[in-house]
Amino acid sequence: MKKRYYILMSILGLMYHSQLEAQLRVQRAMFSQYQFNPLAINPAYSACDEQARITALTRHQWVGFEGAPQTQTLSSYLTLNNEKTSVGAMLIHDQVGVENEQALFLSLAQKVQLSSKGYLAAGFSTGIGYYLGDYGTLPDPNLPPDPVFVNQSSWRSNLGLGLMYYDDRWEAGISVPYLVKFDVGTSNSTTSIKPLRSDYFLMANYRFNANNYLKLKPALLVKYTAGVPLQFDVNMNAYFEEKGLWVGLGYRSNAAVMAMFQVKLTDRMQLGYAHDFMTDISLKHQMGTHEVMLNYRFRTGKKPYKTNDFRF
Repeated sequence: MKKRYYILMSILGLMYHSQLEAQLRVQRAMFSQYQFNPLAINPAYSACDEQARITALTRHQWVGFEGAPQTQTLSSYLTLNNEKTSVGAMLIHDQVGVENEQALFLSLAQKVQLSSKGYLAAGFSTGIGYYLGDYGTLPDPNLPPDPVFVNQSSWRSNLGLGLMYYDDRWEAGISVPYLVKFDVGTSNSTTSIKPLRSDYFLMANYRFNANNYLKLKPALLVKYTAGVPLQFDVNMNAYFEEKGLWVGLGYRSNAAVMAMFQVKLTDRMQLGYAHDFMTDISLKHQMGTHEVMLNYRFRTGKKPYKTNDFRF
């Protein structure tokens, strides 16, 4: 039975690639803890933070379903001495069935001040990834070779853009992680430049004090891809400042109900966990989705270090 699931996921992955012109697949996951891993969605976000950070995240989707998607990211960014420009980097490993990809993205962002508390940030990212579809492992080795199941591999590059507005209460941004894909070398030695059926992201949140001990942060993430149903995340996070603890609940359209928490291990280190309870009855042979995040802040820049940073 598990072998059937494995083959099914791989075939679905193959269909997915065909539908989207075999485009770069990394960064397509809807992270449950996207507010704590924003560089994976919007390259402008690094300009919104005055402190350098490094974030490691692993997401295992539909645990118990063989061949199910999983994604790992390692991202970091810092603000340069002029305090208006920031740079970032992100490593990504993405896998579904027999398909996997490793990629490195670099980002650059710049911010301008619009009011006493409001800023507008713009950023872009570019990177390269190596894709491998190990389809040769799917057929039964006792059967004759099937020309349909041929291994595929390629090196791919990409350009993405993002905008972000923020002040002491609001954050709102739009981004397009994929504008142009460059096939810089494939298994059949072809090279091409193609427009993509891109993902468009809208991200927004608002922060306010409920009382002297509790802060609340409602948030929204919307993802639009042409030809695919609109997807959105709505969640509410509560921050207990004395305990350094975040607790949140969320809903992903037609997909999952999410529960999450983040705890401050030290003044600089934060650990987060999220569990997605799937609402799709067609995925009953699985044990939910698990996401673990570790975030570390560095003491940099001219401004004082904040031990209770509510932005994150």
